[in-house]
Amino acid sequence: SRAAPTPVLIMTSYSTVQSAVDAMKQGAVDYIAKPFNHDDMVLTVKRILDKAMIEQQNSLLQKEVARDYPIDGMIGDCKPMLTVIDLVNRVAPTDATVLILGETGTGKELVARAIHAQSSRKNNSLISVNCAAFADNLIESELFGHEKGAFTGAIQTKKGLIEAANGGSLFLDEIGELPLEAQASLLRVLQESEIRRVGSSKTTKVDVRILIATHKNLQQMVDEKLFREDLYYRLNVFELQLPPLRERGDDIAKLADVILTKKSQRIHRKSITFNAQAYRQLMNYSWPGNVRELENVIERAVILCSGHVIRAEDLALGMAAQTNPKSPVE
Repeated sequence: SRAAPTPVLIMTSYSTVQSAVDAMKQGAVDYIAKPFNHDDMVLTVKRILDKAMIEQQNSLLQKEVARDYPIDGMIGDCKPMLTVIDLVNRVAPTDATVLILGETGTGKELVARAIHAQSSRKNNSLISVNCAAFADNLIESELFGHEKGAFTGAIQTKKGLIEAANGGSLFLDEIGELPLEAQASLLRVLQESEIRRVGSSKTTKVDVRILIATHKNLQQMVDEKLFREDLYYRLNVFELQLPPLRERGDDIAKLADVILTKKSQRIHRKSITFNAQAYRQLMNYSWPGNVRELENVIERAVILCSGHVIRAEDLALGMAAQTNPKSPVE
């Protein structure tokens, strides 16, 4: 192991299973026993060197891919998206709390996953929680866990999602929906790196990176006393603003092509394309639902289109496509 990354081949006079195991445990890639055939030894060395070269090439390729496509699954060459990609690259290796802002459907969870994937925590869990998906009286139990008998229905002790993310990252979507009482508990996580299960007097240390997203104006919620000011400043360490789809120009057509390929393959229909009028509608529409709406529209069009060409009428965007006029795509 001290010779790494140089591969080590052990030559031994004791060809036993145990000696092979011991050699491998100490980092050897292979071993050869005396007396050995010269040709066999040359072939063994060649195989080891070829494997090392392939692994080196794969490592270089992965670094190039990570540089050129830093956000897995997110496509975009417009200036706002290039800014987002640059900021993700800068903040991902740190443990900073990240506040991801953007309209519904802009890909906030995708960015959170990219940050986690490029962090030192990538081999541990990323737990995603939609704060709007739970009733106010259940969200604390889900996040922080509860003790047996803490409330009606708590028939056993339960570990919370924050504890489950220990060593990894926690993504809290729609943080603006978090009740004030739960906000206080989250503040303790950020300040003291500890949680207290519902119904318990004891605290438990946790090591979790917090990623947050919202489409709401948290500063306005602070002014209206709907969001804790101290929590807001704790969360707003590093802010990422995702652009709406209508402001991403030619990215719309690029995204549409990628989504079309994905959706058509899913239902085993290949070689489907957009005609010029369909592209024009895609570019002219305002996309209030952003990328999520684009995915839904294209999936429906793939199902409805006749033959291998999606026409404007298959998109069913109608007059709404005139709300965001842009240069036509031919």
